[in-house]
Amino acid sequence: MKRIRLLLGVLLAGTAGLVACGDDESPSTPTPTPTPTPPSAPTGVAATVSADGVTVTWSGGSNATSFQVQLSTTGDVLEQTAQGGATSATFTGLAPGATYCPTVIAVNADGQAQAAGGCAMLPEEEERLVQVSADVLTDETWTSDKVYMLMQPVFVGRDCGPNGGKEGCAAVTLTIEPGTTVLGNADVPQGIRGSYLVVTRGSQLIADANANQADKSAKPNPEDVIVFTSSKPRGSRARGDWGGLVINGQAPTNVGDEAQGEGDSGFFGGPEDHDSSGILRGVRIEFAGDDVTESDQLNGIAFQGVGAGTTVDYVQVHYNVDDGTEPFGGSVSQTHMVLTGVGDDSFDGTDGYRGFIQFGIVQQRSDDADQGFELSNNGSDEDAEPRSMAVVANVTTLGANVPQGSGEISIGGESDVGLLLREGSYWKVYNTIITGFDDGGVCVENPQTVLNADARLGGNDDPAMTLDYQGLVLWSNGGEEGGAEETNLECSKYDNNAAFFNRAGANNVIADPMLPDAAFNIGSRMSPPDMIPSQAPGGYTAAAMADWMTGGLVMPQDGRELVATDYAGAVEPGTSLSDAWYTGWTVWTVDGSDSRPGASEL
Repeated sequence: MKRIRLLLGVLLAGTAGLVACGDDESPSTPTPTPTPTPPSAPTGVAATVSADGVTVTWSGGSNATSFQVQLSTTGDVLEQTAQGGATSATFTGLAPGATYCPTVIAVNADGQAQAAGGCAMLPEEEERLVQVSADVLTDETWTSDKVYMLMQPVFVGRDCGPNGGKEGCAAVTLTIEPGTTVLGNADVPQGIRGSYLVVTRGSQLIADANANQADKSAKPNPEDVIVFTSSKPRGSRARGDWGGLVINGQAPTNVGDEAQGEGDSGFFGGPEDHDSSGILRGVRIEFAGDDVTESDQLNGIAFQGVGAGTTVDYVQVHYNVDDGTEPFGGSVSQTHMVLTGVGDDSFDGTDGYRGFIQFGIVQQRSDDADQGFELSNNGSDEDAEPRSMAVVANVTTLGANVPQGSGEISIGGESDVGLLLREGSYWKVYNTIITGFDDGGVCVENPQTVLNADARLGGNDDPAMTLDYQGLVLWSNGGEEGGAEETNLECSKYDNNAAFFNRAGANNVIADPMLPDAAFNIGSRMSPPDMIPSQAPGGYTAAAMADWMTGGLVMPQDGRELVATDYAGAVEPGTSLSDAWYTGWTVWTVDGSDSRPGASEL
């Protein structure tokens, strides 16, 4: 059989040769079929957990035009296509706690080759909402990657007494990182004291939105603001959803060596003017307050015997039941303050307060409000010492009884007096705009307060014996649009009220403050009201900040000082809204729709 096959092969070859010669053509060489070259298998395939999810890496896979990258977990295979030359692919949106195993398939037109690698397990997702049900009794930091919910009254530390030596004292520091949200539990049964935060004497709260900024005095970045708000969803929040913030310090008051705060908030007061309770900078307090009785209330922030070593700067209190901020004695100064929609007095203060307030905004709402400023010394003893000799300067104070057509806030009789000086007040107020209050612009009441005003009217400029206001701009107060003196200066409690306002050299005027109608808009965080005057009123001269005006004050230990200005109100005329110090970090809506998420939204 072999020989036959061989002979047949020779004959066939000869025949082919004869045919070729007969056709007079040259012999041809057949084109060889290329050998397929599939890619080599990838090497070093591995899966690692990254910040974004799981990253698959490999090398090798020569001659590949693309790679099919697969990531397998129980019951599921995820796949991506990567171009030839790639060495990694990242998968996101993965399930916490699951294990993922990689396979990389090198592909070209001639085939494919694959290799698998070691698996990676994602960590379990940590619970973002932290329920705080116990007092803070050791140094602690609340971080911005979590949301903290106060489930009940929470105390930072244990009261150390007036001098720091009280039995059971626990002096601790609670630090809250920039960008952190703290929720007050709004789901509390009727008759049960709501949630709030109290810093006890000797302890500190460090809530500083600018902690990581080189310029600590700059306007805070919106994302860095530390927000205390309601646990309810945005769009359904209201005043009184939770209690608010109370800070108890060891600075002097005029109600004794120590006093007990409202709302079961503990004791405050002591001998140390420069006591430090920490830092509040770039902080918002929203939808807080607790009106249990007329004498048992919680403010947005109660500064109870808080000393001048404490920093309070760039702070907003929004939609509070009771007062916005109220210092009970002490000497802490407040700068760049925004008080919006407060249900009682916007700024209050009593019991021997000796700090200053400069650069502030008040915007009241027609559903609920009271005085713009209620400034007192002591309700039980009007001449008690140390006397309330605090200074207020450069505040734009907008009541809710505004003329028709001025912005979005409707007319209502809830805003009472713009500036009420009472109960033996020795306060001083300068370069401030007051407009839109139903009962009048300024009023002095109670016997010792009248004596303090009359002493100033008679030429006495001793800050320890008098009260004072200069460089005020009043307009549309007293229930009537415009500048009529009898409405702006309506005050039955003080016969010389108009004479005091109009005294020579005080530079007080009844004049249009040149605010845009948008100043009375409700606005939102992204579109705040424009409260910047176009210019100063004709003939207005700001009060010069003479040294005697600061007499009796305890100045801040952080270097802040009263700033001399040549304008009235919170912002210099002509400033752009985007550059205004209150723009960006503040909120304005009535229901919290422009704020941080609530508990159910996390």
